[in-house]
Amino acid sequence: MSSTSRLFYIDNLRIFLISLVVLLHLNITYGAPGDWYYNESEDGFPEIIVQTMFNMTNQAFFMGLFFFISAYFTAASIQRKTSGRFLKDRLVRLGIPLLVFYFLLNPLTNFIHYNLIKHEAVTFLEFLGNQRARGFGPLWFVETLLLFTMLYLPISKMKWKIKMAWPGTGKLVLAALGMGLAQYLIRIWLPVGWSMPYTGFQFPFFVQYIVMLVTGVLAYNNNWLDAISFKNALRWFVFAQLMIWLVLPVILYVGGKNGGVETFMGGGSWQSFAWAIWEQLVGVAMIIGLLGLAKRYWNKQGNVARQLSGSAYGVFIFHAPIIVGVSALFVSWQNINQLLKFMVVAPLALLVCFVFAWLIKQIPGIKKVI
Repeated sequence: MSSTSRLFYIDNLRIFLISLVVLLHLNITYGAPGDWYYNESEDGFPEIIVQTMFNMTNQAFFMGLFFFISAYFTAASIQRKTSGRFLKDRLVRLGIPLLVFYFLLNPLTNFIHYNLIKHEAVTFLEFLGNQRARGFGPLWFVETLLLFTMLYLPISKMKWKIKMAWPGTGKLVLAALGMGLAQYLIRIWLPVGWSMPYTGFQFPFFVQYIVMLVTGVLAYNNNWLDAISFKNALRWFVFAQLMIWLVLPVILYVGGKNGGVETFMGGGSWQSFAWAIWEQLVGVAMIIGLLGLAKRYWNKQGNVARQLSGSAYGVFIFHAPIIVGVSALFVSWQNINQLLKFMVVAPLALLVCFVFAWLIKQIPGIKKVI
């Protein structure tokens, strides 16, 4: 398969990944640990284990795979365009959403929370003029991609390219262990939940993100996607499932029965070390597994999938105010189990996100941005 041909399975993976982003944030709303605009509740231990498993598993791979895919296509785009054209396109596609979210959508999301959920007597104009209501929120990802673009563009114009064969299992395991150790050390001082002020950069997770950005470029320059066989991908995927369904529940129960999930967040605890190593092993395994399995089973698209994948970026940009708004509709459901509430609200939230993103793209000129 040519690295320049249409990779439908990558488009389909985007649908899957953006859906997980929406579900993770909604899961935090209804009991899972984490930082989000609106936290309706937080389950106690051990009930929280199920929702914690969902978020820990997603966090282990989905943003890393997003960064890998983004870097892969960034490298491809630079090859096809002049530096000026490429930079202009990136500023439009990344810069405009950042500005819109910072000055409009983040204040809107906060307004929905405070006005429609907390019922405080505030107006949207008050939030628009409030500096503290502005921010990048989940678009720290887009912010990171824009920074990566600026750093990679001059490097991409150098004549040399790193040629490297697809790494074997041993090297991949060592890379995962190395990322896990580095992430554990960072979390001693910057525990999970910490983010850089004004930017939202989440350094407790950034080791994998940086590695995946570099790996995405290497993958494009060395045709690594072609090197991932179905058989090898299946092995990695099965390994990931064993780590998720057998190892993670034990780690969470044994490590959290005294101090809860907070003991996993950092500070040099053995729980933090176990999570960091588990996280990177599962991350590498899931990324390879999903790429190989999707190449075998998801490498085609009908009209519905085409529209969904075309709307995925819009979902990412607009999902924050949408899911907080959807959550506001169900605030009165006080006597329902939070996990059950999440399962009821989730399909509606996903539907509204994708429909809204599709409708926005019908506005003339918007397709150039999202």
